[in-house]
Amino acid sequence: MVRRGFGPMTRGRTSIACAALLMTPMPRLQAVQQRTANRPVAPVVVVVGCAAETAQPHIWTLSHAGERSESLRAGIAAEEKAQLAARLLGRDTYQLIGVADFVDVDRSRKIGVRGDILPPSRVNATGVLAAGHKIAVKGLYIQASPPRINLTSVVDLGRSCP
Repeated sequence: MVRRGFGPMTRGRTSIACAALLMTPMPRLQAVQQRTANRPVAPVVVVVGCAAETAQPHIWTLSHAGERSESLRAGIAAEEKAQLAARLLGRDTYQLIGVADFVDVDRSRKIGVRGDILPPSRVNATGVLAAGHKIAVKGLYIQASPPRINLTSVVDLGRSCP
């Protein structure tokens, strides 16, 4: 039985070819490295403000929002909550998007087709986004008019807003 391509001569060529391939810069890898070296297009931010439902269905705002800061994590850790509760309110306003997971079950089922495809027992809604409450939010910041935050995490800070 003759085995082709596995002799001592081909092992060396294969190793050289693999090494050359690994050393060749790949355009996709360079693009990823360049993107991560620059600031992200939509950074994750954390902001404290007051939750308010608008007259438009399923549209919420974060009013009286204080200073916006970038975060490395999409979630709000338990140890962050006390620090965020101490933050001062401000004058900024953001439109909140991606609210379906943070409103109550009934409101969540009215967004899109959720009510058609999910019974109340299957809806993943926390209910922490409540009008008039001081909240902390994390999400992707979208520079627009009005500025928007696509929510990834919301915590109620236990106080009502002005």
